Amino acid sequence: MKDFFKLFSSFFRVAMRQEMAYRGTYIAGQWICYGSTFLSLYILVSGFEELDGWNGAEVMVLYGLSLMSYAVGASFFFNFSSGLSRRIRSGEFDASLTKPIHPFLHEVFSAGYNVGYVSHFTISLVIIVIALSRLCYTPSPANILLLVLMVLAGSMVQAASLIASSTMSFFTVGNNPVMDFLLWDMKQFTNYPITIFPKGIQFILTFLLPFAFINFYPASALLGKTIPKGYPAVLPWLSPFVGLLVLVLSILLWNWGLSHYKSTGS
Repeated sequence: MKDFFKLFSSFFRVAMRQEMAYRGTYIAGQWICYGSTFLSLYILVSGFEELDGWNGAEVMVLYGLSLMSYAVGASFFFNFSSGLSRRIRSGEFDASLTKPIHPFLHEVFSAGYNVGYVSHFTISLVIIVIALSRLCYTPSPANILLLVLMVLAGSMVQAASLIASSTMSFFTVGNNPVMDFLLWDMKQFTNYPITIFPKGIQFILTFLLPFAFINFYPASALLGKTIPKGYPAVLPWLSPFVGLLVLVLSILLWNWGLSHYKSTGS
């Protein structure tokens, strides 16, 4: 175990040096990209004063939680999920089947930690701090612990979506439309309170593709906001359990895909 952490830290330092080789351009690009998205959302909501009871600062919390949880989840699983189809096509994945650890763990460890998401984390942290200060949120130990738990809950959902989407690589070994759909198309709804959408969308984002547990329900717990009518009031407080559940289910789905894997013969 000691050797593992020593090796992991070595890979982390190498990856950090690679990312920071052009740190000025890289960091500036990330801040411009996500900063402009945040600014456009804030202007949009502020123009309406409120969005179904959510003001501009509260929508900032939604966006900040989404970006921060993605930074945490993707830093561990984006390389793994996005590179799986390439490794299957090239035949590199077959080597994972011969290792003395489970192929899933070998793929995650060999893909490495993506340090590029450190910038996402810092941007989201600034957004959340600014938004909560405008909302006069009390930074007590209990509130900070609640915020950390809710970010971890969202991170598990983000990680689960990455793992689940990569399962398609066992069957298509080409472009992965599932990843685009799960990671970009459906998650766009979470930039706003889900209560502004039709009941069908609310149901999908809560019970089928539980992306609302990335930020909407955690933010509802943090800020004391109302949830969709007819839904159990305890839902926001179940976010950590939902995150753990979908993470476990995504790994089981990945193992199911592995059981149907046929080598490309490359």
